Amino acid sequence: MNTTNLFRNLLLTSILMAALFGTATLNVSAQSGTQSTLISVAFKTDNPSGNSPIVSGPEPAATDANPLFGAANVWNNLATTFSLNTNPSWSNLVDSTGAPTGVNLSLTGTVGGVDFWPWESYFDPLRSANIFWNSWTNGGGAFGPGESQSIAWTLTGLPPSTTFDMCVYGAFADIDRSFDMTIQGTTMSIPTFNSANSPLPNCVLFTNIVSDAHGTITGVAAGVPGENLDAANEANWSGFQLVEVAPGRGRKIGFHRSVKH
Repeated sequence: MNTTNLFRNLLLTSILMAALFGTATLNVSAQSGTQSTLISVAFKTDNPSGNSPIVSGPEPAATDANPLFGAANVWNNLATTFSLNTNPSWSNLVDSTGAPTGVNLSLTGTVGGVDFWPWESYFDPLRSANIFWNSWTNGGGAFGPGESQSIAWTLTGLPPSTTFDMCVYGAFADIDRSFDMTIQGTTMSIPTFNSANSPLPNCVLFTNIVSDAHGTITGVAAGVPGENLDAANEANWSGFQLVEVAPGRGRKIGFHRSVKH
């Protein structure tokens, strides 16, 4: 018997089995791996004077608030008309890879669609376009009377009984102002900043939001009380990001500002 050849064959067989086993292990790991649901939304419109580019990729303030937002790639750039929109809704939002999720977003109330891109000196594709309400209720400007003072929103089709973080974006506009967002009993102010001051990217983080047994999350966005005769009390909402998280993890709730543009 040629012991050299036998040893060589046994060695080759061992190497082949190790390679096959390693491949099988890698395949099983890939199939069993999970990815958190991540949905990014930017409200857009059709301003005849010009519009901001579509939004994509990670947003720095949200990524600072929770690194899971850093996986953002594809956004839902949701269309509104450059006029009053009553009870708008959007179906089958996509996730960060562009895959349909079956998640739907609906608003209850009347909002305007606007894009400040042609008029403001500081350009931000996410915060230039927004939906607005709680201003010009007597028809003194914008699109005339009819805006709501508060709106409600609903997300459906989410994984049921699942925990999420949500970063909410105000806008960059002509003056500083804000509105109040309430989600599952927590109310926080969502600021809009004067674009002339070149504000840093920012968002307001709501943590440990739990979808109900039907996969639904709801919220209310209330305008700040005031005379509502001009844009001083206008509410501007540019969008939000929603990411699935492990329950109970400690993250800093509230306002986050990026250290860079």
